[in-house]
Amino acid sequence: MHMIREGVKLDVAVKPYVGSEGATYTGEYFRMDTFAKARFTGIVRGQLTAATCTMAVYEAKDATGDTPLILGAAVTFTQGSKVSMATCLCNTVSVADTVILTPYYFNGEGTLTAGTAVTFTAAAATSVANREFINTNDTAAGAALAECINDDTYGVPGLLASASTGTVTITCTEPGGGDRQVLPAKNGTGAFDITESNTTRLVVTDLIQMADIEVYVQDLTRDSDYTHVGARFAGLETGTLCCAVIERAMAGYGPVGQAVVATDTSA
Repeated sequence: MHMIREGVKLDVAVKPYVGSEGATYTGEYFRMDTFAKARFTGIVRGQLTAATCTMAVYEAKDATGDTPLILGAAVTFTQGSKVSMATCLCNTVSVADTVILTPYYFNGEGTLTAGTAVTFTAAAATSVANREFINTNDTAAGAALAECINDDTYGVPGLLASASTGTVTITCTEPGGGDRQVLPAKNGTGAFDITESNTTRLVVTDLIQMADIEVYVQDLTRDSDYTHVGARFAGLETGTLCCAVIERAMAGYGPVGQAVVATDTSA
């Protein structure tokens, strides 16, 4: 049986990093002259309302990052957009405050497609049928909001909410989404948007948001001896966490070596 590790080289491209205001952070550079393609996957956690940051891939002449040049365009992480996990902290919620959730489903081609946005509104009493959650205290508000989100009829298909002392954690029912589900399949949710009407009474924090950039060796400036690639995060806010991994595939030699402490299989 062919194992994934035999054909794909996985490394940490950017080690976990806690950002400071406006910080730029670059990981290590990895050689590409012995691989046909690579994919960088960036992960961001902790962005608050209206925050953004970017990840870009750079080519360089060696592992030290000599004379870096950007490859393609940077991708942007926008708070509350296509996240796969987030929290919403209820903090003295007022009547008429709202939380809007928009699920994204995988279509038959594996592409995310936006579903119907669902609005939940704080009220004097909980009414699941009206998508209203009680605002009397933070713990009750969080529990009621989670109840509304989870309802089979009036909730958000494909999303799962849990509440603890006023903090609602929202995830996808199936982590990573369903396998080639066709919308609006309930378990095909791959991500969601979340928007709060008041950023102090309903404090939304992204926990998992991902983006990827694929690189092909023929796109490197090889005539000028560019052989390495690396990832760079920019525009981080204080407290935002980021990291990235790189997968290199189609090696020009074999076997692929993995820099791991141990290896095993499920067999």
